[in-house]
Amino acid sequence: MKTYEPNTLIDKLIIGAYIEARSCERFAKLAPFMDDDIAKFYVSLLRSEARHYQDYLTLAEQVAGCDISERVAFFGKVEAELISSPDDDFKFHSGIPA
Repeated sequence: MKTYEPNTLIDKLIIGAYIEARSCERFAKLAPFMDDDIAKFYVSLLRSEARHYQDYLTLAEQVAGCDISERVAFFGKVEAELISSPDDDFKFHSGIPA
């Protein structure tokens, strides 16, 4: 993450968007396996998280005043590396995927 404004804010918003998007994915994967009431609740959470990630990206682009797709892709690559690499300190997910 960059250490000077407004780039710090832009990066935080992009990272927040990734967090919200991953929550969407989790709810989408879990909902089909839940009882109807909880599945409906999970779908409502999924929709909420989807709005959040879109809002974060919209705000980031407004703050930047230009296209942020390259920065979004940068964080996507960082996330992919973190997901697929060993994590000896147990900080990111659970280490190497099974």
